[in-house]
Amino acid sequence: MKKKIMDYFKTSDIKYIYALAGVVFFASFALMSWFLYKAFVLPADDGFVDEDVVKEEITEEDCDYKRKIDGTCVESERYTDSELVAVMIENNLEAWPLAGLAEASVVYEAPVEGDIPRFMAIYVLGEEVDQVGPVRSARPYYLDWVSEYGKIMFMHVGGSPDALDLVDEYNLFSINEFYRGWYFWRSEGRTAPHNTYTSTELWNKSYEKYSEYYDEKDYIGWQFEKIENCETDCVGEIDIPIASPSSYHAVWKFNTSTQKYTRFQGGEQAFEMDGKEIFADTVIVQMADVEVIDEIGRKEIGVVGSGEAVVFRNGKVFEGVWKKTDRISRTEFFAEDGSAISLQAGKIWIEILSTAREAEWE
Repeated sequence: MKKKIMDYFKTSDIKYIYALAGVVFFASFALMSWFLYKAFVLPADDGFVDEDVVKEEITEEDCDYKRKIDGTCVESERYTDSELVAVMIENNLEAWPLAGLAEASVVYEAPVEGDIPRFMAIYVLGEEVDQVGPVRSARPYYLDWVSEYGKIMFMHVGGSPDALDLVDEYNLFSINEFYRGWYFWRSEGRTAPHNTYTSTELWNKSYEKYSEYYDEKDYIGWQFEKIENCETDCVGEIDIPIASPSSYHAVWKFNTSTQKYTRFQGGEQAFEMDGKEIFADTVIVQMADVEVIDEIGRKEIGVVGSGEAVVFRNGKVFEGVWKKTDRISRTEFFAEDGSAISLQAGKIWIEILSTAREAEWE
């Protein structure tokens, strides 16, 4: 009897093991099938959007929607006329490497005191930028450009007396660190005044809080056109002597593989704090009268009116003129026959060069 009982348990154990193995096999097969289905059949949906993939899919010439600020393709009409933020950024040697310029849609570069250039970078409000700066003070001629973009938020750290008076007179959407410092931070790794920064997170908060106090204003977008890529006889290098010291010359080198211009400064390629390259799809040299107006070396730059302009895009050069009829009107660029010069969609850099100097390209 005892042996039969033991045999019974052995037989039961074997049946149990076989049954369990069968369950595990079918469960494993079902799980593996599900993962293969997810990987090769269903589209990825992890809650995040791969921006590179999206851009690749919507940057075709016949895209349905183009962003007004820079002509880049966007996925729907709601993104064509996005809210904008302008930030004053210095270009002093002591501030290098800079942060956030690579993410800007439009950048203006013009000289200030000491013949040192300074940037005004324009961003689309919703794009992620972790650090921008060092943020510096405003000058009157930058306000003429800010005024071109309708309801745009202007971030700066103070300004010249004339510039601050005009900020009030023009009723600009100003976020001045001296009055609203909680939308900036001071880096302990830099010495003042080269240590003030802001970010998407901070300017989103300031826009949300103060934008309701400023009226909606429209602005005119530039004309964008896709042209044939340049492979041979391209303009390979542009030297723009914005300032007397050669360290501050803006040099752009064209890459036939990417069809973009890479920035060099001080004889070396310019990189940001996080290692990003700085490049442009369109580079514009805008000639203007530059005059020193006080003992400190502050300047007056004639950016309302007209003058010569040279537009570089896709390795090609287009010579013409720029025109801006008043403070709030858009600066436009025209060929010698009077037609508008189309820009290449993407990142646009406008270099303000004194009429006493001359840009060179080859």
